Amino acid sequence: MHLLITRPARQRYVELAEDMAAVFRERAAEHDRTAAFPFRNIDELRAAGYLALTVPRELGGLGGTLADMAVAQERLAAGCASTALAVNMHLSMAGQMARAWRTTGDERARKTLTEIVEGRVILMGATAEPGHALVRTTGAKARKVEGGYLVTGDKTFGTGSAVMTHMTSMAEYREHPDGPHVLVFRIPADSPGVRVLEGTWNTSGLRATRSENIELRDVMVPEENVLTSYPVGSLDGSLLQTVWGWAMPTFAAVYLGVAVGAFETCVRDVRSRGWEDRPYIRAEIAACEELIETSRALIERTAGEVMGNGLWNALTIQQGMARAVLTKNVGTNNAVEIVDRVIRIIGTPALRPGSVYERAHRDVRAGTMHPYSNADACDLIAATTLGEETAPVHPPRLDRLAEPAPEAEAEVEAGAKASDTAVRPAAS
Repeated sequence: MHLLITRPARQRYVELAEDMAAVFRERAAEHDRTAAFPFRNIDELRAAGYLALTVPRELGGLGGTLADMAVAQERLAAGCASTALAVNMHLSMAGQMARAWRTTGDERARKTLTEIVEGRVILMGATAEPGHALVRTTGAKARKVEGGYLVTGDKTFGTGSAVMTHMTSMAEYREHPDGPHVLVFRIPADSPGVRVLEGTWNTSGLRATRSENIELRDVMVPEENVLTSYPVGSLDGSLLQTVWGWAMPTFAAVYLGVAVGAFETCVRDVRSRGWEDRPYIRAEIAACEELIETSRALIERTAGEVMGNGLWNALTIQQGMARAVLTKNVGTNNAVEIVDRVIRIIGTPALRPGSVYERAHRDVRAGTMHPYSNADACDLIAATTLGEETAPVHPPRLDRLAEPAPEAEAEVEAGAKASDTAVRPAAS
């Protein structure tokens, strides 16, 4: 396992992820070849408590923060990219819900978090649509009826749809008293009118995610299931605190993990072939190491800014969005460069179907298209740097969200091995 410098308190999450990744690594090629969803992996993650990684300890979870999730997901992705990306949606939403519960004491959030610990709930997002990648708008429509809304629309990239019990989605409600609004809602996945279109996912990368299209036809969304709303076309502060704040650094971590997995294999192969003294190879290995640690540092910083409220309190909403998006963009582009350098080191064996190199070459490129895509990210980052407004800003409902309790952090730190701040592989 590639040296991962971290705080002692974070070791437990990384070690759990590495234990799972070691098993999943042996299955990854077959899942990729058959494009079969890794149900067994999900079952084993649930049994190990990994699906409750971001659920508070007092509710029975592992109590991980956003930064804890990011380092764990990097390690998991080094074993199986599709599994890591599928559970990323769930862990991110659970973490957002945990923070909402800590901030407001919301009873429904507490109930759902408890059900996650019990293994009865898996969350996923169904927000992607062609032409609406930035979720400032949506093609799905909501119509007001007694007790809630009827929603009709078509969603793409339903990662995790094979195992979801609940899904978060969005629709436009044009009759909102303050003008057209985007409604964000969560409903049971088996709600009447929800249909996963099996067989629509047929791609060259991340094949085992089975990110199928999802059809919504007159789906009843009770009023109490609407999580938030914001004006169509706006940059929403609450989404920065939740969806974007959690997704951008952890997407970066997942794709980085794919690259790290290929890099670790490369280093082993270089040693086994006796290539350590070749100057070109040494330069490429050093460059990969720099790219890995640069990405890790940026992910850690942004995760801290999200959990510490700085991303929207010290910065404007657009600046905070640009910071989060930049983190994802750097992480995914660095991941592509790492894999490309690894392939240049290894040579033609990297082209063999089923090899970790060939699979990583395909999987990691999805990161540059995963919203925010490279093009959308560059537009936002450049506009923000130049002082241009990209969209009207809708402020968050709350200025501050609950921060990790210092005493809880200290408790975990005290129980860790303070003498060793690096996670290393077990002796073989």
